[in-house]
Amino acid sequence: MERVSLRLKPAIAATVFLAGMHLAWATGAEAAPARDAPVFSAPLNGRVAVLVPAHYPLNQSGRKVDVRVDVYLPGGKRATVKTKDRPHAGSIRRADQRKRFWFVHAVPLNRTLSRKLMKGDHGIEISASSETQPLVGDIPTVHLIGDTPGRPIRRAPARMCSSTPMLLVGSKTSAVTKTPTPWCGARARWSVRNQPDTGSAAIETTGLTYIQDDGALGANEIALVGRSQGRIIANRTIQLRISNTAADSISVRAMGDSVTAGFGYFGKTGRPMPFTSLFDCKPAAVTFNDACSSNSFNRNSSVGTTPDFLPDYGLSRNISWAAQWANQYGVTDYKNYAVSGSAPSDWLPGGQFDSNRQQIEQDNPDYIVMTMGANPILSNVLFGIDDMGCALESDLFGDFQACVEAAFATVNLSQNLNALYTQLVNNTTSKILLMQYHLSIPAADIAYTASQIAMMDQLMNETIAGEAAAVAPGRFNVIAPPHFNVGIDITPLYPARFSCSWFDWKVDGPSVQADPSQDFIEALHPLSFCSGPANGPPWIISGDSGIHPSAAGYAQMEARIPAPQ
Repeated sequence: MERVSLRLKPAIAATVFLAGMHLAWATGAEAAPARDAPVFSAPLNGRVAVLVPAHYPLNQSGRKVDVRVDVYLPGGKRATVKTKDRPHAGSIRRADQRKRFWFVHAVPLNRTLSRKLMKGDHGIEISASSETQPLVGDIPTVHLIGDTPGRPIRRAPARMCSSTPMLLVGSKTSAVTKTPTPWCGARARWSVRNQPDTGSAAIETTGLTYIQDDGALGANEIALVGRSQGRIIANRTIQLRISNTAADSISVRAMGDSVTAGFGYFGKTGRPMPFTSLFDCKPAAVTFNDACSSNSFNRNSSVGTTPDFLPDYGLSRNISWAAQWANQYGVTDYKNYAVSGSAPSDWLPGGQFDSNRQQIEQDNPDYIVMTMGANPILSNVLFGIDDMGCALESDLFGDFQACVEAAFATVNLSQNLNALYTQLVNNTTSKILLMQYHLSIPAADIAYTASQIAMMDQLMNETIAGEAAAVAPGRFNVIAPPHFNVGIDITPLYPARFSCSWFDWKVDGPSVQADPSQDFIEALHPLSFCSGPANGPPWIISGDSGIHPSAAGYAQMEARIPAPQ
């Protein structure tokens, strides 16, 4: 009886771990075979496919790979079959806490090899590997798949099917996209279980056809179900990313402070920072290492003096507004150099992140995205570190505004923003997205009223927009985040048109502030306060007493950014 075995080469870089137990795949619901080697599918039109299960690190999601299967024949002959795939970790998850995800590659063989494999002739041996296509400056990583030499290859269990790769669809290049349906251990009949939010999908003899709507952009999904002999054997979700241009050709570099870095989430795990970690996480006074930020390994602001960025700069964690925007359109050439606690002066020549800015300028990406300017004045106020003296006793629209503007002047805010914007305009051809600051009312800050904090926030955002317009209005896109409702009346800074009180007292809307902040605000306004959010979790994290956006809040900010062109 003929036997087919696996022969592998030494690992070049990271080894992909294979399934050794039954589990639910990230891209479907069927169980994996209790073995750690490739198997082959049921025949389709005289051909079979080698099904190769791979356990990729999360940061591989959405990145293109080259998959290679070597078929060793008697007499020293070898046939090599290659295919390109784009494995992904399933539906988009904000603050994704997984380390790895499963993906089953399908490598179709020609009819001759298929017949030999099905008959088990001549002691065929197979090895499989996948190579990550590198980004600029990266080194390709080769994953050797399977580690069981001498074990005969088997036909896949009926319920095992290949995964569906991510599809990047250019809205200007084609209105119709076609992709093969999955290969399975049994002959499967596929149908569309759930249509995408935009466009329409249908199963045809050659696979699945997706017809997109005019103007549709961003992430989309198509849910499939596979049946064999009338029974459901698998579910699959096809991920779509629709962009105005080829996502593979778009490069994004992020810079700025904690709002761009995604402070309050541990980059290594994707978990939110608990309040007990605030002392260790709060940015140091002078030297910043980006601790407790979604793009960083560091978890203590006093340990080490430089940022230790994640390999994918937090893209797969999908927390900061910059990462969520890139993931929405399938962008993988992404690096987030933002550092929590940093001020504009830190990014200018001679500053501690001058080299990071120079690297961004050298990359000359399609997009530079940032939130910058709040440090040190506004952040010190929110953290309760420092007060602006006269501001505490000032009239909101008289002395208070003058006091805040004077505080900005003490740190040369306008001049430093102007100088930084000028550096980027002169040294790159990038489109520059400036995200302004959200409104947050921290529970720990009892010195200022919500209206005073809202005024500071408004003045900061006006300064950002004003300096961008002064430097080069055609190069900047200044983006205002949505209003983060406080749940009380803060007119005239924001209209009060909503009420949830017995007395019909009007407020700005159901509060989206952090839970401890809502408790604090309600204690001060027990009769008029309107709790929230109306849907989903709060838009502000609780771990820092209610200052930085949560992943849900960042999603609200990301939704304001236009699609990449």
